[in-house]
Amino acid sequence: MLDIGSNSAQLQIVDAHPGAPPLPALAVKEPTRLAEQIDESGAIAEEGVCRAVDAVESALTAARLHRVEQLFLFATSAIRDASNRDEIINRIEERTGVRPQFLTGEDEARLTYAAAHRWYGWSAGRLLLLDIGGGSLEIALGRDAEPQLTLSLPLGAGRLTRMFLPDDPPSVKQVKAMRRHVRDMLREVADRLRWEGVPAHAVATSKTFKQLARLAEGHRSGADRSCGAPSPSTRSTRGSRGWPR
Repeated sequence: MLDIGSNSAQLQIVDAHPGAPPLPALAVKEPTRLAEQIDESGAIAEEGVCRAVDAVESALTAARLHRVEQLFLFATSAIRDASNRDEIINRIEERTGVRPQFLTGEDEARLTYAAAHRWYGWSAGRLLLLDIGGGSLEIALGRDAEPQLTLSLPLGAGRLTRMFLPDDPPSVKQVKAMRRHVRDMLREVADRLRWEGVPAHAVATSKTFKQLARLAEGHRSGADRSCGAPSPSTRSTRGSRGWPR
Protein backbone atom coordinates (compact mmCIF):
# COMPACT_ATOMS: atom_id res chain seq x y z
CA MET A 1 0.00 0.00 0.00
CA LEU A 2 1.37 3.40 -1.02
CA ASP A 3 -0.39 6.46 0.37
CA ILE A 4 0.50 9.85 -1.13
CA GLY A 5 -0.34 12.28 1.65
CA SER A 6 0.07 15.98 2.35
CA ASN A 7 3.35 15.54 4.21
CA SER A 8 4.79 12.29 2.87
CA ALA A 9 4.36 9.29 0.62
CA GLN A 10 4.25 6.21 2.83
CA LEU A 11 4.75 2.68 1.59
CA GLN A 12 3.71 -0.22 3.81
CA ILE A 13 4.63 -3.71 2.61
CA VAL A 14 3.00 -6.66 4.36
CA ASP A 15 3.08 -10.42 3.94
CA ALA A 16 -0.61 -11.25 3.65
CA HIS A 17 -2.55 -14.33 2.62
CA PRO A 18 -6.02 -15.74 3.41
CA GLY A 19 -6.49 -17.15 6.89
CA ALA A 20 -3.53 -15.35 8.47
CA PRO A 21 -2.93 -11.88 9.89
CA PRO A 22 -0.88 -9.48 7.73
CA LEU A 23 2.74 -9.34 8.86
CA PRO A 24 4.61 -6.03 8.34
CA ALA A 25 7.66 -6.49 6.13
CA LEU A 26 8.87 -2.98 5.26
CA ALA A 27 7.92 0.66 5.75
CA VAL A 28 9.25 3.45 3.52
CA LYS A 29 8.49 7.14 4.05
CA GLU A 30 9.40 9.82 1.51
CA PRO A 31 8.71 13.53 2.23
CA THR A 32 6.34 15.45 -0.04
CA ARG A 33 5.36 18.52 2.06
CA LEU A 34 2.58 19.30 -0.40
CA ALA A 35 0.57 21.43 2.03
CA GLU A 36 3.18 24.18 1.95
CA GLN A 37 3.17 24.23 -1.88
CA ILE A 38 -0.53 25.00 -2.43
CA ASP A 39 -1.12 28.46 -3.92
CA GLU A 40 -4.14 30.75 -3.67
CA SER A 41 -5.84 29.07 -6.64
CA GLY A 42 -5.68 25.70 -4.89
CA ALA A 43 -3.01 24.32 -7.23
CA ILE A 44 0.14 22.54 -6.06
CA ALA A 45 3.23 24.43 -7.26
CA GLU A 46 5.83 22.84 -9.53
CA GLU A 47 8.22 22.17 -6.65
CA GLY A 48 5.52 20.24 -4.82
CA VAL A 49 4.58 18.27 -7.94
CA CYS A 50 8.22 17.27 -8.43
CA ARG A 51 8.46 16.18 -4.79
CA ALA A 52 5.36 14.02 -5.15
CA VAL A 53 6.59 12.39 -8.36
CA ASP A 54 10.07 11.75 -6.92
CA ALA A 55 8.62 10.35 -3.68
CA VAL A 56 6.33 7.93 -5.52
CA GLU A 57 9.15 6.79 -7.81
CA SER A 58 11.44 6.13 -4.84
CA ALA A 59 8.75 4.20 -2.95
CA LEU A 60 7.86 2.12 -6.01
CA THR A 61 11.53 1.26 -6.51
CA ALA A 62 11.57 -0.15 -2.97
CA ALA A 63 8.37 -2.08 -3.69
CA ARG A 64 9.87 -3.67 -6.81
CA LEU A 65 13.08 -4.58 -4.99
CA HIS A 66 10.96 -6.45 -2.43
CA ARG A 67 8.99 -8.17 -5.20
CA VAL A 68 5.61 -6.83 -4.18
CA GLU A 69 2.92 -8.87 -5.92
CA GLN A 70 -0.04 -6.54 -5.44
CA LEU A 71 0.18 -2.77 -5.13
CA PHE A 72 -2.50 -0.30 -4.02
CA LEU A 73 -1.59 3.31 -4.78
CA PHE A 74 -3.81 6.09 -3.43
CA ALA A 75 -3.69 9.88 -3.26
CA THR A 76 -5.45 11.59 -0.38
CA SER A 77 -6.53 15.11 0.55
CA ALA A 78 -3.72 17.32 -0.78
CA ILE A 79 -3.74 15.95 -4.34
CA ARG A 80 -7.44 15.03 -4.34
CA ASP A 81 -8.45 18.64 -3.61
CA ALA A 82 -5.81 20.34 -5.79
CA SER A 83 -7.07 22.24 -8.83
CA ASN A 84 -4.27 20.68 -10.92
CA ARG A 85 -4.75 17.14 -9.64
CA ASP A 86 -5.16 15.62 -13.12
CA GLU A 87 -1.78 17.02 -14.18
CA ILE A 88 -0.14 15.58 -11.05
CA ILE A 89 -1.68 12.14 -11.54
CA ASN A 90 -0.67 12.13 -15.22
CA ARG A 91 2.92 13.03 -14.39
CA ILE A 92 3.15 10.30 -11.75
CA GLU A 93 1.84 7.78 -14.27
CA GLU A 94 4.23 8.97 -17.00
CA ARG A 95 7.25 8.62 -14.68
CA THR A 96 6.34 5.39 -12.89
CA GLY A 97 3.88 3.57 -15.13
CA VAL A 98 1.36 3.39 -12.26
CA ARG A 99 -1.72 5.60 -12.00
CA PRO A 100 -2.80 6.56 -8.46
CA GLN A 101 -6.43 6.27 -7.44
CA PHE A 102 -8.27 8.62 -5.10
CA LEU A 103 -9.59 7.84 -1.66
CA THR A 104 -12.51 10.02 -0.65
CA GLY A 105 -12.41 11.60 2.78
CA GLU A 106 -15.20 9.27 3.91
CA ASP A 107 -13.21 6.26 2.66
CA GLU A 108 -10.20 7.45 4.66
CA ALA A 109 -12.36 7.68 7.78
CA ARG A 110 -13.95 4.27 7.18
CA LEU A 111 -10.68 2.44 6.56
CA THR A 112 -8.91 4.02 9.54
CA TYR A 113 -11.89 3.12 11.72
CA ALA A 114 -11.73 -0.46 10.43
CA ALA A 115 -8.07 -0.73 11.45
CA ALA A 116 -8.74 0.67 14.93
CA HIS A 117 -11.79 -1.55 15.42
CA ARG A 118 -9.82 -4.63 14.40
CA TRP A 119 -7.09 -3.68 16.88
CA TYR A 120 -9.54 -3.43 19.79
CA GLY A 121 -11.60 -6.45 18.75
CA TRP A 122 -15.31 -7.14 18.93
CA SER A 123 -15.50 -6.21 22.61
CA ALA A 124 -14.48 -2.61 21.89
CA GLY A 125 -18.00 -1.21 22.21
CA ARG A 126 -18.77 2.12 20.60
CA LEU A 127 -15.57 3.56 19.15
CA LEU A 128 -14.83 7.15 18.12
CA LEU A 129 -11.98 7.55 15.61
CA LEU A 130 -10.20 10.86 14.97
CA ASP A 131 -7.43 11.30 12.40
CA ILE A 132 -5.73 14.60 11.55
CA GLY A 133 -3.68 14.72 8.38
CA GLY A 134 -2.06 17.59 6.57
CA GLY A 135 -5.18 18.50 4.62
CA SER A 136 -8.18 17.03 6.43
CA LEU A 137 -9.67 15.73 9.65
CA GLU A 138 -11.45 12.37 9.51
CA ILE A 139 -14.04 11.34 12.08
CA ALA A 140 -15.75 7.97 12.37
CA LEU A 141 -18.07 6.52 14.98
CA GLY A 142 -19.49 3.04 15.32
CA ARG A 143 -19.88 -0.15 17.30
CA ASP A 144 -19.56 -2.82 14.63
CA ALA A 145 -17.03 -3.55 11.88
CA GLU A 146 -18.54 -0.80 9.70
CA PRO A 147 -18.91 2.70 11.19
CA GLN A 148 -22.34 4.28 11.41
CA LEU A 149 -20.91 7.78 10.90
CA THR A 150 -18.00 8.91 8.70
CA LEU A 151 -16.97 12.50 8.09
CA SER A 152 -14.08 14.33 6.47
CA LEU A 153 -13.55 18.03 7.14
CA PRO A 154 -10.96 20.45 5.66
CA LEU A 155 -9.25 20.89 9.04
CA GLY A 156 -5.85 19.35 8.43
CA ALA A 157 -2.85 20.74 10.30
CA GLY A 158 -1.08 21.95 7.16
CA ARG A 159 -4.22 23.49 5.68
CA LEU A 160 -5.02 25.43 8.87
CA THR A 161 -1.44 26.62 9.21
CA ARG A 162 -1.46 27.90 5.64
CA MET A 163 -4.84 29.60 6.02
CA PHE A 164 -4.47 31.22 9.44
CA LEU A 165 -0.89 31.14 10.73
CA PRO A 166 1.42 32.85 8.23
CA ASP A 167 3.74 34.15 10.96
CA ASP A 168 6.13 32.15 13.14
CA PRO A 169 5.32 32.46 15.94
CA PRO A 170 1.69 33.30 15.11
CA SER A 171 0.00 36.30 16.67
CA VAL A 172 -2.75 36.00 19.26
CA LYS A 173 -5.19 37.39 16.69
CA GLN A 174 -4.25 34.71 14.15
CA VAL A 175 -4.68 31.91 16.68
CA LYS A 176 -8.07 33.25 17.77
CA ALA A 177 -9.24 33.43 14.15
CA MET A 178 -8.19 29.83 13.58
CA ARG A 179 -9.96 28.67 16.74
CA ARG A 180 -13.18 30.41 15.68
CA HIS A 181 -13.00 28.73 12.29
CA VAL A 182 -12.43 25.27 13.79
CA ARG A 183 -15.25 25.69 16.31
CA ASP A 184 -17.64 26.84 13.59
CA MET A 185 -16.74 23.83 11.42
CA LEU A 186 -17.11 21.38 14.31
CA ARG A 187 -20.24 22.76 15.96
CA GLU A 188 -22.77 20.53 14.17
CA VAL A 189 -20.44 17.53 14.34
CA ALA A 190 -19.97 17.96 18.09
CA ASP A 191 -23.74 18.19 18.58
CA ARG A 192 -24.22 14.95 16.65
CA LEU A 193 -21.51 13.15 18.64
CA ARG A 194 -23.01 14.30 21.95
CA TRP A 195 -26.39 13.04 20.78
CA GLU A 196 -24.84 9.64 19.99
CA GLY A 197 -23.54 9.35 23.54
CA VAL A 198 -20.11 8.94 25.09
CA PRO A 199 -18.05 6.25 23.30
CA ALA A 200 -16.37 3.37 25.08
CA HIS A 201 -13.10 4.33 23.40
CA ALA A 202 -11.85 7.49 21.71
CA VAL A 203 -8.96 6.66 19.38
CA ALA A 204 -6.66 9.30 17.88
CA THR A 205 -4.35 8.32 15.03
CA SER A 206 -1.65 10.13 13.03
CA LYS A 207 1.62 11.79 13.95
CA THR A 208 -0.17 15.09 14.63
CA PHE A 209 -1.97 13.55 17.60
CA LYS A 210 1.28 12.06 18.89
CA GLN A 211 2.82 15.52 18.88
CA LEU A 212 -0.23 17.01 20.60
CA ALA A 213 -0.04 14.29 23.26
CA ARG A 214 3.59 15.16 23.98
CA LEU A 215 2.72 18.86 24.24
CA ALA A 216 -0.20 18.09 26.55
CA GLU A 217 1.97 15.90 28.76
CA GLY A 218 4.56 18.64 29.06
CA HIS A 219 1.86 21.21 29.84
CA ARG A 220 0.38 18.99 32.55
CA SER A 221 3.68 18.36 34.32
CA GLY A 222 4.38 20.15 37.55
CA ALA A 223 1.37 21.81 39.18
CA ASP A 224 -1.29 19.34 38.05
CA ARG A 225 0.60 16.30 39.24
CA SER A 226 1.50 17.90 42.55
CA CYS A 227 -2.24 18.16 43.22
CA GLY A 228 -2.70 14.43 42.75
CA ALA A 229 -3.93 14.37 39.15
CA PRO A 230 -3.08 11.17 37.26
CA SER A 231 -0.41 11.39 34.60
CA PRO A 232 -1.56 11.34 30.95
CA SER A 233 -0.12 7.87 30.47
CA THR A 234 -2.52 6.46 33.06
CA ARG A 235 -5.67 8.15 31.80
CA SER A 236 -8.15 5.75 30.26
CA THR A 237 -9.53 6.33 26.78
CA ARG A 238 -12.90 5.17 28.06
CA GLY A 239 -15.42 7.97 27.93
CA SER A 240 -16.48 8.18 31.57
CA ARG A 241 -16.18 11.95 31.92
CA GLY A 242 -18.63 13.03 29.25
CA TRP A 243 -17.98 15.32 26.30
CA PRO A 244 -15.79 18.38 26.73
CA ARG A 245 -17.40 21.66 25.73
